[in-house]
Amino acid sequence: MMKIDINADLGEGFMFDEDLMSLISSCNIACGGHAGTENSMRATIRLAKANGVTIGAHPSYPNPEVFGREEMNISDALLKKTLRDQIMTLIRIAKEEGTVVRYVKPHGALYNKAAVDQEMAALLVEVVQQIEPSVGLMGLAGSVLEEEAKKGYLMFIKEGFADRKYTSDRTLVSRNLSSAVIHSNAAVWAQVEQMVRDQKVMSNTQTEVEIKVDSICFHGDTPEALALLTAVSQQLKTHKIKVTNAI
Repeated sequence: MMKIDINADLGEGFMFDEDLMSLISSCNIACGGHAGTENSMRATIRLAKANGVTIGAHPSYPNPEVFGREEMNISDALLKKTLRDQIMTLIRIAKEEGTVVRYVKPHGALYNKAAVDQEMAALLVEVVQQIEPSVGLMGLAGSVLEEEAKKGYLMFIKEGFADRKYTSDRTLVSRNLSSAVIHSNAAVWAQVEQMVRDQKVMSNTQTEVEIKVDSICFHGDTPEALALLTAVSQQLKTHKIKVTNAI
């Protein structure tokens, strides 16, 4: 039987967390940079624990006013400190709730920069290494971050996106473009199936690009998130593809 991890970004203040949690195997919990408070972290951890969902930290540039979606002019030292503080806060709360954080996935602009920028990727690897080398790192499949994680002997979870369009170089189409986000059930399932079965994805220039993924992300902040994930979950069952965590 084929297997795939399904993850979602949760604890960001949107209304579908409980419903989404029942359909996924891993969750990326906002830990204070772009969104998230100690109360929301604790609530989301409890929800994940109740559903048997693997917990990941979802740190960001500390700019909640733009939801972490813009790069910040911030020193490396300060960025390392804020990322460490975010991750360690989630780790502490998880420990208090009798569970553990298994991986780290950067959010938004931080994620996108680490996918293509060697210095940012190395910084993220260093932060995770210093916190706990056994914790995995989730990032864009085929990215610079994947290369740096392997150099640093970190477990890397190769991520693909169900609801985002790709360019021909396997990066995500900018959210500034209207075509960046996929909204239809059929188109999302077609992309998921192609990634899982064929290890390929169709780019925005209509060329097939090779991509090998361990986990597929659904964004919890899109209005269609629950409908899309529900439809894909049914298709996965129909096609006998098991949803299970990657770490």
